[in-house]
Amino acid sequence: MITKKSTALNSGIAIGIAISSVAYLIHKNILKNSNTPDNIRGVIQNWIDTVCRHNPEEIVSLYAPEGVLLGTVAKTMKVGQKDIMGYFNMFVSKKPCGYITEINVQNFGSDYAVADGTYTFELTNDEGNIDIVPARFTFVLRRVVGGPNTPNRGGWIIASHHSSVNPE
Repeated sequence: MITKKSTALNSGIAIGIAISSVAYLIHKNILKNSNTPDNIRGVIQNWIDTVCRHNPEEIVSLYAPEGVLLGTVAKTMKVGQKDIMGYFNMFVSKKPCGYITEINVQNFGSDYAVADGTYTFELTNDEGNIDIVPARFTFVLRRVVGGPNTPNRGGWIIASHHSSVNPE
């Protein structure tokens, strides 16, 4: 027999389960997007994996709308996603793919992190040969809250990125 009392009790249990589920998902997302060294290393690895797919739009989506790029083979600073897109349209023609060789992470509060290190890229030159390019980098990352108009729907975005060929 269904009564008003049992219906209210069942509704209360359902609401409690829903709230618990949402709280768990929020907690899980916070942990995934926290600025632990391992998570920040994962952000940089994701950037490299994205570059290896050679899709400029996908790469640029990792940068803040007002982001800054001092690219490895750029002659000028790129400010904003439009300029950054121009750089990566050129860069992906070299079929880049790389790997991290060393990384150090510093946290500045819960919403900012800096990753410095070195990586090595393979780039295809104009003759079709592969050039090995060891470079150094600095990424300044900013954590953003998700939403339909938020870059990456939340998580970490690249506020500033500097990359230069290692001196010989």
